[in-house]
Amino acid sequence: MNDDKGKILLATAAGLGLGIVTGILMAPDNGQTTRGSLKRTLTKAGDDIERTVKRWMDSLERNKVTGAGSSLTMRGSWDDVKGQLKQNYADLTDDDLTYIEGKEDELFGRLQRKLGKTKDDIVRLISDL
Repeated sequence: MNDDKGKILLATAAGLGLGIVTGILMAPDNGQTTRGSLKRTLTKAGDDIERTVKRWMDSLERNKVTGAGSSLTMRGSWDDVKGQLKQNYADLTDDDLTYIEGKEDELFGRLQRKLGKTKDDIVRLISDL
């Protein structure tokens, strides 16, 4: 079943790419108008794909296929998120917010202990920033 979803996502991406190339080759508008239209289309397609992937990840978490935190999405850099967390929770230190790629569970554990929240709460908190 997961393999089918991957094929659907791949087919969607391929279809989008083919549509974009065809649109550029057959565009009756000038370059600036075409680029603006293409940018809007790609932005919408990217947003649609992000929403679809998020729904799939949320569904996998709800069905206990993946663990909590697998759908963590950050908007902006870790420094931005870290600054926002420090602003919202004054008792967090730089050591509490040290992020090492591949060791996210250690970060979640520190934040759980310091903030008294569950891992799901921490993931939601970071994703919402």
